[in-house]
Amino acid sequence: MSDFREEIYSQRGGLKNLLSKVPGFKGYIEKEDRRTADKMLREAVANRYQEVRGRLSAIQSDFVDRGKLGFLDDLESVGTKLQTFIDRTRRASYGASGIFSAIKVDQAKLDQIYEYDNMLLAGADAFESALETLEFAEDNEEIQNTIRSLNGLARKSVQDLSGRKEVITGGAASGE
Repeated sequence: MSDFREEIYSQRGGLKNLLSKVPGFKGYIEKEDRRTADKMLREAVANRYQEVRGRLSAIQSDFVDRGKLGFLDDLESVGTKLQTFIDRTRRASYGASGIFSAIKVDQAKLDQIYEYDNMLLAGADAFESALETLEFAEDNEEIQNTIRSLNGLARKSVQDLSGRKEVITGGAASGE
């Protein structure tokens, strides 16, 4: 995954580069670029987890074909948590900080948010590994243990996303 910040900075136009040299505009432009990069990263996170959700759906269909219907409710619970994570990620705050905003977000905090979102993206790898195990599991106990693991990962993802707001507010608010 590329660093969206570098991509945004490299695509600045001449006018934006000129304005970034004017006192007072430089910080504003840098903050806007950071916000844009974070928005792009959050979209990448949501898309990556949407792929995971699609793979989970394919495994659910496979379980139906294999007659393993007893696991479908638990798999659907994982899928619901994943969808919650995806939806909340797509509409998560990206640190907008207008003149009248209640919460001021500085450049360092925007960088923290970006790194936090990178951590969320990395979490998809754990899902892929567990889905790989589930896809080829034959033993009911192994299936159940893997589904429990997936459920825990999904719950943690939603909790981690809720923790993102604490990064923005400095721990002053709860939940997403």
